[in-house]
Amino acid sequence: MPVMALHELHPFCEAEIALLPAKAGVYVLFQIEVAVHVDSTANLRQGLRAAKAKFPYASHFSVETPDPQALLPRVRQLRNELRLVRTASFVGR
Repeated sequence: MPVMALHELHPFCEAEIALLPAKAGVYVLFQIEVAVHVDSTANLRQGLRAAKAKFPYASHFSVETPDPQALLPRVRQLRNELRLVRTASFVGR
């Protein structure tokens, strides 16, 4: 199973999601190259599939798998660094 890094953008499609490990991680959703959502999940595959339903217009994603106890601090750090300019309504239905 390949390790995906947060700096790598992947198309937000089932084929790419299927490559994800079934372990905890942080993910960032993008619309084109603009970060629109950051979150963490206990299972990256399941979490990204659920996010696909909530953010159908997101076009790309990136993930990382930090130490499980670092998930929430990492999400807070990324949200601050990325200064998300959009909300769920931007990429939602």
